[in-house]
Amino acid sequence: MNLDQAPDTTLDELAAAWLSGDERAESRLFETLRVRFLGIAKRRVQPDHLEDLVQEALQIVLRKGRQQQRTENVLIWSLTVLRNVIGNHYQARKRENERMATGENILDHLADETARPDEIPERDPGLEQALTRLAAKFPRCGKIFAAILDSLAAGGGPREVSQRALETVQRQEPGLARGSFYTALHRCRSQLRALLEKEPSHV
Repeated sequence: MNLDQAPDTTLDELAAAWLSGDERAESRLFETLRVRFLGIAKRRVQPDHLEDLVQEALQIVLRKGRQQQRTENVLIWSLTVLRNVIGNHYQARKRENERMATGENILDHLADETARPDEIPERDPGLEQALTRLAAKFPRCGKIFAAILDSLAAGGGPREVSQRALETVQRQEPGLARGSFYTALHRCRSQLRALLEKEPSHV
């Protein structure tokens, strides 16, 4: 077979041979696809993600190709798989960036709502009670909000407050990554809101 002269036909023929049990055809098919995938993906993703995304796309092609017994338009279909894998990669990165931004925004909102954290018991006993109930049900949330309120009381901008709170929680939970901190913060903020909405008369 001459892959250079008839790439689509050759890949379809290789796929048919592979699905018939030809191990050499399988090896040639996926090595050819790997080379093509690398050539395309290196223009679209960062080098440190390149090999992982290509391997993920190849695994999908292997699994679904066998399930569907696909022997026609193999190249076009495989490139669609690669495009979807790359698209999912960027969607995941976008969600992670949004989650990080949400963490910063939560700190801003909390600062606005409390204004002077050292006066929370006098100004808003309902919030303090909700935080106490939250801490009893979700101990990590209690630690996180305690660290945030202590940091707010110390003053500074949102990023400074955020960094101090993160460092406080990391001392209690060594190895906690910044991204994991903001993910937990987002979930704890949702839990707190649910408590406040469930018992609004306490606020």
